[in-house]
Amino acid sequence: MPIHEKTAVVTANGESVVDEGDLFERVSAIIENRKARAVSHVNAEITLMYWEVGYYIKTAVLDGNRAEYGKRIVATLSQQLNKKYGKN
Repeated sequence: MPIHEKTAVVTANGESVVDEGDLFERVSAIIENRKARAVSHVNAEITLMYWEVGYYIKTAVLDGNRAEYGKRIVATLSQQLNKKYGKN
């Protein structure tokens, strides 16, 4: 059954009543689906962030090389970022 389909039950006197169990299952499914999609988007953005940072360091700071100067700069940057954002 599509999620947008109503989950009402009609009683003997013609009254429409919501099936609470079905309502809970459908709302839970919506929440779980959106949470999973959000996690997927966040993971994609984190991957792009790491790539962009690495690319920037490689091209702008290291100029494509791995010189001692670059190692010192990256170590200093790492310490500064750890202070601001933590180990993650």
